[in-house]
Amino acid sequence: MLEDGSVYLDEETGYLLDKETKIKVDPVTGEREDEKEQGSTGSEGEPEKPEGSTPGDKDEGGKGDGSGSVEEGKGDGQNGSSSGDENQNQDGSVNEGGSTPDDSISPEDPAQSEKPSDAEGTEDKKEDDSKKQEAEDANKPSTNAALVAGQQIIRIPNVKKDFRFWTVARRYAFARTSVNVREEMTADARAVGSLNKDGLLYVLQEEKGGWLYVESGTVRGFVKADEVLRGDDAQKLLKEFQNQAKEKAEKEKKEYTGIETVVTLAKELVPQGENEAFLHTHATVNRTVVDKKYALTTIGLLNVREGKGMNSRIVGTLKADSLCYILADENEEWVYVESGDVRGFVNKRYLKTGKDVDRQIEKSGEDSFPTASEIIEPENNQACYYTLTSVKSGVPGAEVRESLVEYASQFIGNPYIWGGTSLTEGADCSGFVQSIYKQYGYDLPRVAEDQAQYGTKIPVGDAKPGDLIFYAKDGHIHHVVIYAGDSRTVEAMGTDYGIVQGSVDKNEAVWATRVLDDSSYAYAGSIGEVNATDDMYGEDLGDFELTYYCSCEICCDVETGITATGTPVVEGRTIAVDPDVIPYGTKVIIGGHVFTAEDCGGAIKGKHIDIYVNDHERALSMGVNQAQVHLVK
Repeated sequence: MLEDGSVYLDEETGYLLDKETKIKVDPVTGEREDEKEQGSTGSEGEPEKPEGSTPGDKDEGGKGDGSGSVEEGKGDGQNGSSSGDENQNQDGSVNEGGSTPDDSISPEDPAQSEKPSDAEGTEDKKEDDSKKQEAEDANKPSTNAALVAGQQIIRIPNVKKDFRFWTVARRYAFARTSVNVREEMTADARAVGSLNKDGLLYVLQEEKGGWLYVESGTVRGFVKADEVLRGDDAQKLLKEFQNQAKEKAEKEKKEYTGIETVVTLAKELVPQGENEAFLHTHATVNRTVVDKKYALTTIGLLNVREGKGMNSRIVGTLKADSLCYILADENEEWVYVESGDVRGFVNKRYLKTGKDVDRQIEKSGEDSFPTASEIIEPENNQACYYTLTSVKSGVPGAEVRESLVEYASQFIGNPYIWGGTSLTEGADCSGFVQSIYKQYGYDLPRVAEDQAQYGTKIPVGDAKPGDLIFYAKDGHIHHVVIYAGDSRTVEAMGTDYGIVQGSVDKNEAVWATRVLDDSSYAYAGSIGEVNATDDMYGEDLGDFELTYYCSCEICCDVETGITATGTPVVEGRTIAVDPDVIPYGTKVIIGGHVFTAEDCGGAIKGKHIDIYVNDHERALSMGVNQAQVHLVK
């Protein structure tokens, strides 16, 4: 090879290098390093580390020896084979790329006489590398207990569940016959509401066993899926009711506001405070975020009460000049307020409101004012859901987790391919995880061993649906699964199994990692708020036409689902786009505010963006305008 000029000796490293590509060459086989690694490289060019699994039931590495343990094949000289870059003889000379006696430095040169020959330098380097490798091997854990002991695993604290509701787009359904809305998912459960034939309800969540969690008027609970019309059947009935409602509005010379003027809604049989199904999910089709109506307290200590009147239980307290927001009953003696996480009633005489207060708060900033001190937690405060509205949206972290598990589960039955990342054509365990998480905006490393170091390490017992659980054997991470709850998993198990729903292997599970950021789905602030910094501006996508929409029937007059990406719509975050122009998940800056492409619509084509807002009046008032759109770096 040296003779034909295709390779040359790099004197600094002692390696044979390809003359054109500078890639290392094996002096024995003549193979280039990239050719040697092709068999073990993932889709992004990073060598895949074979991953085994539970002995005898997972074939992550494809060896088929029944042990479940697979030797690593990093392709970087750590797989137990010789690097192949040097082939020294006993006399120190090197065949095909080593230093020959003619190439050695003459000892007659005083300046070089004390330096070792290239062959000696290479030998020293090999000796040093060998010692270094021995030291690294000695420090590697040989048991799972030793592996876990070397990790910083954080026990997740019990985070207070957000009591606030959030708005989702409408999924229409109609009762086939008279239907009872149940408190639990059993046929003999207490009825909390009743609905006549063709009565309207909205599907908020699909449950196990053919049950649906629904909302109709003030009633929230469960019905069987076969008790209602959905999909195309619901769409036909929806069109009929829309025509009736529009004719009625025209006859009465009123504005059309939707079909609820001509359809029946569920009759409440159990008050919402006594209905244990009411808080099954905090999603609703109704408006949840309202404009802020500021108020400041005028006395030294003002009690927030669970009901209207001095005899009601105190749920929180407000110091002098504390900030609260009026949510309901603004013109009554007792007004309903929210301050921090405290919600309840205060006597209006002890509040000051008006333009002077608005200017004072806007000038100083809301954060500069104290808020209420909590005495009773929201879940024990009967006044908490006097209204479902708030000044900010809830945090639907659990919804996102369920969405991820449901998304991953649809690929069950597809093949396992070692080194693959295709959800349909085949993936290995880490390729499957990487591809699922990529759909939710997370760029995970390619292999399980590296993924195990990504995110926050937590005990396996603390895992929530959507978290990752890692398996190890003899101190080596060899498998990763997506936790689905109730000890279930969704995973690419092995060649003989493909992508399956499995169970957590408690013998090999060493830790879990939390990658999903539940808090990232919180209310994103006013559309007019500038929250993009100068360093966030990326590519200029040009001018787009902007319109606005809400989740009402007028804006979303079809059976739509939550959003195109499965996440709840949030004012200040969600925009609907043409995915051929702006892909789902893309973050863009419009008017200095960061939005996320999460939804689409039939009329949204090309350079057109719809921005989600919380109510229809606001959508109408915003009108149509043009704006420059930038990608977020």
